[in-house]
Order: sequence, then C-alpha cells, then structure tokens
Amino acid sequence: MIYIDVRTKEEYEGGHIKGAIHHDIMDIMQGVFPEFPKDTEMTLYCESGNRSMMAKSLLEKAGFTHVINGGSMSDVLL
Repeated sequence: MIYIDVRTKEEYEGGHIKGAIHHDIMDIMQGVFPEFPKDTEMTLYCESGNRSMMAKSLLEKAGFTHVINGGSMSDVLL
C-alpha cells in the first residue's frame, strides 16, 4: 500500500505520514499522475478529505483501479 499526500508542498513539508509520497492535487488536475502501475494499491489523503476525494475520482478516470480515499491525515492514522 502506498500513501499519497495530495496537499500542497508546504502542507506536506509541515508534516506528513511517514513514508507518504507527495503528489499535489493541482498536478493531478493538470493530468500529471503518479508514476506507478495503474493497479497499484494507493491511499490518498489531505487535510479534510475533499482534495483526496477529487484526486481519487481523477485517478480512476485515468485508469487507476485500486485507489482509496483515506480522508484526512488523522483519519488515515487511526
């Protein structure tokens, strides 16, 4: 399982889940997707769950098949 933080670079640098990869939602919205096989299991998170929900939808439209909206960082840590 890969954790992807879709918040801004500044938010990510201010604290993130250990081992999480940063991939800003703005990049995803512009069609720049994580460089993983499309069947990679990934959990997305952000501050409240809104951006990760949008990112999940965009990734699925791009063909990614195992994407989970983890919600907020605190939700993922539970």
